[in-house]
Amino acid sequence: MIKYIDCDGVILDTETGLFDEYHETKKDNPSLKKRQYLHDMDWEYWIWQAGVLNDAVEILKNFDPKNVDILTRVHSLNEARAKINYFRNNGVRNNVIIVPDGMVKSSVVDPFQNVLVEDSNSNLEDWDSHLGIPIFYGDKESIYPTVTSLETVLDDEKFKSLVKRI
Repeated sequence: MIKYIDCDGVILDTETGLFDEYHETKKDNPSLKKRQYLHDMDWEYWIWQAGVLNDAVEILKNFDPKNVDILTRVHSLNEARAKINYFRNNGVRNNVIIVPDGMVKSSVVDPFQNVLVEDSNSNLEDWDSHLGIPIFYGDKESIYPTVTSLETVLDDEKFKSLVKRI
């Protein structure tokens, strides 16, 4: 079993404020498309200024990276490079698997009997439909088993008790 951990909204708080500048810029440039804005963004700055959620980076560093991969959607190669650089520079050795914008995670890796820890219910629905093990990360409502710390998923004993609830 492989455990895939989403980056945005699970490890890093990259989503808070992401579109604030876009909406301000769009007022002066109504033709600006969201996709172009995301492609041209200074991802190095954005990733490095994002907060770490619930000590996720330290938690990842304390567990064997063999069966835990980071699975993250990106809007450009610059975003992919920024995320990989961030994790490597912070001592995270896990594989970082890139999902190009417009694709679903289940088309990049095999979800069958593998875990996805994700903060998006729609991504978990797709994972579940491909017989993967969906785990919701966060404090919102979800039909899926929910965790608020990666430690619950990465610690074998805690994970066994979570899986019993599934």
